[in-house]
Amino acid sequence: MITLVYYVSPAEKNAELEWLRDQKVYPAVADHWDWKTGAQLIKFGVIVGADAALAIKLRHKLEVQVDYRQR
Repeated sequence: MITLVYYVSPAEKNAELEWLRDQKVYPAVADHWDWKTGAQLIKFGVIVGADAALAIKLRHKLEVQVDYRQR
């Protein structure tokens, strides 16, 4: 299992949730403020297997990727 954290824009939130649910992935979602750019973002956190992790990595730039057992 792999823990992933990434950000999307608020406009992409609903589409991302729908895509993840189609993949049978149920994320933790939180609002986030990026102080460097002054933009609001949506933070997604998931714990998934290797296949789902690869699909997410191909779709988004990851902020965090760690093995679930290391936490």
